[in-house]
Amino acid sequence: MQPLKQNVCEFRYPDDTRYWQVIRTQEAHWYFRKEYSLIMAHAEAAFSKLQGGHSDGVLCVDSNSDGSRIISGAEGVELCIWSSDCQLVHKLHSPDEDSACTSVCISKQNDNMFYAAIGTVVKVFDVRNMQSSVESFQFNEEEVNQIVLDEKEHYLAACDDTGEVKIISLQEKRLYKTLRRKHTNICATVCFRSKKPWEIFSGGMDCNLIHWDFSRPKTLNQFNMQELHDAPSELGAYMVNPPFVHHLSMSSDSHFLACALENGYISIFDSSKKNISEFCTLHAHTQGVSQVVFIGNTKLVTGGNDSVIRLWDLAKMHETESFEVQSTNGHAAPLHNRNSEITSHCCTGEIQHNSKINWLKCFTENGSHFLLVADQTNSITLMPIHV
Repeated sequence: MQPLKQNVCEFRYPDDTRYWQVIRTQEAHWYFRKEYSLIMAHAEAAFSKLQGGHSDGVLCVDSNSDGSRIISGAEGVELCIWSSDCQLVHKLHSPDEDSACTSVCISKQNDNMFYAAIGTVVKVFDVRNMQSSVESFQFNEEEVNQIVLDEKEHYLAACDDTGEVKIISLQEKRLYKTLRRKHTNICATVCFRSKKPWEIFSGGMDCNLIHWDFSRPKTLNQFNMQELHDAPSELGAYMVNPPFVHHLSMSSDSHFLACALENGYISIFDSSKKNISEFCTLHAHTQGVSQVVFIGNTKLVTGGNDSVIRLWDLAKMHETESFEVQSTNGHAAPLHNRNSEITSHCCTGEIQHNSKINWLKCFTENGSHFLLVADQTNSITLMPIHV
């Protein structure tokens, strides 16, 4: 399909350093959002689709650093391996298992190996032989919601519906520690702390963010998101939805921790010091935020149930007139006006997707950034992003 030449538009960023060229075709449209002075583009014709592998909504996706290998998981225990040109390489399907693949994680040390959370089991696979898993860890009592690897891949953390986090020693192939009795509801997400090999964060449906030392194990700090956040009356969505913690992400330099919340907020914590403290709250989405993913030190990508993907540059928060670091211990709420100003300055782009976001994964190829989007459809979208 050829684009219509008269509908090619070039939009420049406010700093005039970059631009997007948006092409309108019969299946794509563009528009400009003045209140943010940003480009919002929905040009699906320019995006690639990974399709033909899953029969239901894709729950999770991961890739290696350059996107040459992509792995996704879905309902019905469907695992798909994709090539860099979006072709299906292998599909593993276990229709007899009444479960789902809720999280996948590719090893950074050996990208032939990957881990998959299937029901209550964490399975280890080698892409060179997908007839069966090479290892299985069954330490969780209820469904695993997310698995993550530490920097050296000595440990794997698996959080589950009981509110517990299992720390698995991959070298000794045994359960190392169980983090329990802090979350009073489902533990939805977990994130190792960069450059602090014994520390980990967890978040859950009890609205709590918990900072652990898993070697002892011991709770180092705990934040209740309901106590932290302002809820302005003019924003009804923030009043109705409780701030469940859906997802966590840490910047490469470990200075920032981002928390995706059900009330549409993104809570940004300063993790550059021993004790973390909240920097600010981004008023990010009109519905729950499902994913937060850092690119490098300050660039952040978020996705939500409002089918919107937003791009952020946290370095810009220092440009706001009202910016000042505010330490919070769970009892002090940042001012709404300050958060609104930081939100406006830090948001650098917005993409209107066509479905609620289940999972986001970024990778870099030849200096260009790309985003994998898993949503409630049975395909995965691959799109270039400008950060």
